[in-house]
Amino acid sequence: MSLLYEFYRNPQSDKDEERKYHPRVVTTGRVDTEQLARDIQQSCSLTRSDVKGMLAALADKMAQYLSEGKRVYLEDIGYFKVNLECNQEVTEIDDKGVGKVSFKSISFRADERLKKVMKRTKIYRSNLKPHSMPMSSEEIEVKLTEHFATNAFITRREFQFLCHLLKPTACRVIKRLVEEGKLKNIASAHSPVYMPVEGHYGK
Repeated sequence: MSLLYEFYRNPQSDKDEERKYHPRVVTTGRVDTEQLARDIQQSCSLTRSDVKGMLAALADKMAQYLSEGKRVYLEDIGYFKVNLECNQEVTEIDDKGVGKVSFKSISFRADERLKKVMKRTKIYRSNLKPHSMPMSSEEIEVKLTEHFATNAFITRREFQFLCHLLKPTACRVIKRLVEEGKLKNIASAHSPVYMPVEGHYGK
């Protein structure tokens, strides 16, 4: 077993003189119920259909117990519990809180055995390096100038891959370029499309 990782810049360090990074696992795919059922079938006497039925029943029962306020513990796997959030600010605790609180997420805490197995996993740096070294402002200017030499527009997704940025960072950089009057959105706020303002990027 082995994991691949890559370094990503911390969002809060974008304006810092010293860039800071954190490691993140490089996802190599997704395992679904069908794959799990095939794998488990090979290591026990259950059929693939039996395994899929068991997993479906497990999901239903977990939802039932979690909705009753219970923590669910799966041996050798870990603990699951419900997290809540307030939809509006609460300044006074009374009996009128209905509607202010809603489901937020389900948190997971790994069992010690699972953590011990993972600690034995070998970890290697990925050769892909998709987002480890974000471009400087000057490099981004060059990339955009080259892009607009043959293209009239650019989307956020295109900008993200052009400059090797994560989505949150790409959004922040585009927002800055718009505020600086270098790019303008010619579409809607929900599906923006950007083009250079006259006098920038060779236009």
